[in-house]
Amino acid sequence: MTKRESGKLKDILFELGTEELPATSLADIFESPGENILEVKFKKLLEAYRIDVTSCRVRATGRRLVFFAQGAQDAQRPRAEMIKILPKESAFGADGQPTEKFLSILKHRGFTLNESVVSGHLGKEFVFIKQSESTRKTASCLPEIFEKLVRSLAFPKNMKWDDSGIVFPRPIRNALCFLGDRSLSFKIGHTRVKNETVIFSKSKRTVCAVKHIPDYFALLKKNGILLDPIERKKTIHEILIKMAQALGGQWAADPFLLNEVNFLVENPQGLWAPFDAEFLKLPAEVLTVSMARKQRLFGLVDKNGRVLPKFLAILDGKASEKDKRVISNNMEHILHAKLQDSLFFYQEDLKMPLEQKRQELTALVFLKNTGSMLEKSDRLVKLSVVLADQTHSSEQEKKDLERACYLSKADLLTQMVGEFPELQGTVGQYYALANGENSLVAQAIGEQYLPRTVQDKLPQTRCGSLLSILDKCDLITAAFTAGIEPTSSLDPYGLRRSAGAVIKIILDKKLEFSLSQLLEQFLTVWASPRADGVKSLSKTVNFFKERFKAFLTDQGVREDLVEAALATNFSSPYETFLRVEALSEFIEDRSFAEAWKVVERTAHILKSNQAALPDAPESALFQEDLERRVFESYEKSRTAIQEAIKSRNFRLATSLYAAAFFDIVNAFFEKVFVNAEDLTVRKNRLALLCAVNRLYTAGIADLSHVHLAPAAAVQ
Repeated sequence: MTKRESGKLKDILFELGTEELPATSLADIFESPGENILEVKFKKLLEAYRIDVTSCRVRATGRRLVFFAQGAQDAQRPRAEMIKILPKESAFGADGQPTEKFLSILKHRGFTLNESVVSGHLGKEFVFIKQSESTRKTASCLPEIFEKLVRSLAFPKNMKWDDSGIVFPRPIRNALCFLGDRSLSFKIGHTRVKNETVIFSKSKRTVCAVKHIPDYFALLKKNGILLDPIERKKTIHEILIKMAQALGGQWAADPFLLNEVNFLVENPQGLWAPFDAEFLKLPAEVLTVSMARKQRLFGLVDKNGRVLPKFLAILDGKASEKDKRVISNNMEHILHAKLQDSLFFYQEDLKMPLEQKRQELTALVFLKNTGSMLEKSDRLVKLSVVLADQTHSSEQEKKDLERACYLSKADLLTQMVGEFPELQGTVGQYYALANGENSLVAQAIGEQYLPRTVQDKLPQTRCGSLLSILDKCDLITAAFTAGIEPTSSLDPYGLRRSAGAVIKIILDKKLEFSLSQLLEQFLTVWASPRADGVKSLSKTVNFFKERFKAFLTDQGVREDLVEAALATNFSSPYETFLRVEALSEFIEDRSFAEAWKVVERTAHILKSNQAALPDAPESALFQEDLERRVFESYEKSRTAIQEAIKSRNFRLATSLYAAAFFDIVNAFFEKVFVNAEDLTVRKNRLALLCAVNRLYTAGIADLSHVHLAPAAAVQ
């Protein structure tokens, strides 16, 4: 802690106590990559009020949001504004004395001559008045800051709980604020901010007085409250591991449930109990989802991943052994009823084969104005032939993919998926096996929705990978043609995630095919007339380009290299990736810098040309010896460079290109006037430079998008 004496730097503490906040919403905020959105809002408000701090952080449990800053000054940072008055020549005469006009303006606006300064602005001298803004005490700013902060906090579902105008996901019950040793009193809506916090134990709500900031943190620690979500999550994880080991197993890792439970408890404690082994006949995923739903229980598995007839629970606060027995008995009783329902659904679903259920998909709508799920399934079957051919699949692989597409959506009408929508695909896999489908078809059905999240695993099988690509491409093209497109803040159908998943699968499985052709095939189902189809295709391909760039830059690849490769071609994402990968490997080579120089200079002059150019230069129109030499170099090197590109030896192609053109093209630009007055000669010279440029950019990358540091660039 910083010193709290008067006049020294002070800490700021604000606690907002609420009824239990939605755990998943808090998990999304604190588990999302990048800066915590709550911390960002807090920092911005402090900065807006010119309150400097040395550190700023936000911590949370399900019942309290805590904003803490260190090193705050006692008052706002001073700010002076420069007000432009007149040009210097209008403010002062030739003798250096102020003009009547200038003095009149000063008098009218309440300024004095001593406050004026002369300063340059846009190449001209002006007279400015330096006006200092009055400062306020930090203590007087904090009530406004925290009022605005609370009103700015956006959750997926907010409600009004009183007539104060504040919307929040749960009612605000108490609030506390300190600046150094001083407790601040004000209102947040109708809630009075006091030097009090609330401690919960066994459903008992105890109001505790707080003397100062260290006293607040000591009080939480004394009651076992772990305010830091990272520390709390680590503690929960350790409790689960320890309990599982004591029971001779491992906890069934569920990071999403772990994140949710992290914001359901303040003082995590462990508990386990058994359940009836009769239910082990259910699929493992059904067991774990049944436990996780509502009760937030964790499964226990053996070293082979088989579910054991026990569950693990995380309680909030310590409980006596007697209380633990009561709690575990209640949990076991509720879980038994849930598993009985799940077993009933499972047995009932198996009575009707998936193929028979498929016919009922006509009643299930896909997206608005995009037909039924049966029509979607039929599209997947039809387009599976296209994708299988493009990826050079064997005849058996084609049959398996077609069958998997045919049955892919049939489980949506099962009772199990009706109860647990998150198990779609997964239960389809089990039902397919029970119906006698081969294991590859069944596994593909189970993998069709992977990856469901950014961190989720990818499909393991080739058939599952292709089905997942088809399913996601169908979703994206259907949404785009229906006018459903993601915005900067909304993506309700997860289109960005789906496009990113397609890119990940393609690169992971090294699938080389024309994504643009596949998308075009999907769009022909939707788009009419043809012009709309072309427009939609361009928009959809660009959408995938953005996801491709985002994925690679997140992996640490230079953005300009990705853009350079994309400018050449994006028909096959995997082939584009190979070009980006190669460029990253030899960007430090001298040949790269020389090739970059040739491409950059030719691209620069071609960019300014608006006229149509000949398809190829005509040697008969050359007037300068350097024109002929550039053309000869082009003719001699073209085949070797194109062969190197075709064989994907991009480093060799770059080296050959640099050797063929670096010196001669530089000499050409020094001595030949490209934009000759004779239009025919000018176009021919531009066509020559275009041929040189396209020899590299058409096959590898448009290096004019790459930014080389001056030290790396060659002259």
